[in-house]
Amino acid sequence: MKSIGIIGYGALGSSLAHALRNAGLLSWICIRNEHHIQQAQELNVPIFKSLDEINVLDCSIILAVADSSIQVIAQEIHRLHSGKGCHALMHCSGSLGTDVLRGADSSVKLIAMHPFQTIVTHADLPHTPWGIDCDASDFAEVSGLIESMHGIPYALSIQAKANKSLYHATAVASSNLLQMLIALTTNLADEAGIPSELFLPRIQSTTLKRAHDSLANNQSALQDLTGPLIRCDIQTIQANREAIRLIPGMDAVYVSLCKATIPQLKAMQKLTDLEADILMNALNIQGLKE
Repeated sequence: MKSIGIIGYGALGSSLAHALRNAGLLSWICIRNEHHIQQAQELNVPIFKSLDEINVLDCSIILAVADSSIQVIAQEIHRLHSGKGCHALMHCSGSLGTDVLRGADSSVKLIAMHPFQTIVTHADLPHTPWGIDCDASDFAEVSGLIESMHGIPYALSIQAKANKSLYHATAVASSNLLQMLIALTTNLADEAGIPSELFLPRIQSTTLKRAHDSLANNQSALQDLTGPLIRCDIQTIQANREAIRLIPGMDAVYVSLCKATIPQLKAMQKLTDLEADILMNALNIQGLKE
């Protein structure tokens, strides 16, 4: 891969900049934010403040910017720098394809490469899989770039490319929604008078390990589910709901997650049809005790 220029210096852009600098591939950065400019000084590469200032175009360019800005910036690069040696345009959006990078310079390679992980610092990059959407002839080159950051390249299938919004939603649910659920359970622990930092990490880490072990064995993550749902314990479910109403909105979260899980348990024959109906009826009860 040619040396790399990066446009944007948020969490992802700065992480990529450090990783590529360490790999000897970072050529320059384009940053508008003055605070970020000060932070980037340590990288010892040229820093441009606008697209028209960029004068090192014999390289590939990563657009580490908001999804809504990718197409606009790509078009501006084509307008300002067409024919000046830009090797490839790349973005890191999980929900967009390569078409948003297309422009006047047809010689530029168009690449979408998305980390299957929320990147906060460059320490998050090693061992992270990346979904890659590019021409087959460019895959080896893009793989080399990902591997230079100690990531794992993965060529997206035709099905995955057609469902990028869906697989991006999968990543969001696995990361952001999981974080929100942990935050909500922290509130519950605090309300119960139990130190969340002592109580929750062990439960959650054990649960994740069991679920991931099941996935590795091509089993459902619900394979080893325990608790009142799998036991069809209506009394405990009702007691839980009455207690968690102390946290605004938590009952709706609890009910929604339980209702989404019941059909899966039924399909796995972990619940009978009668048990599934009993659970659904209990979850549909609105008038819990005040």
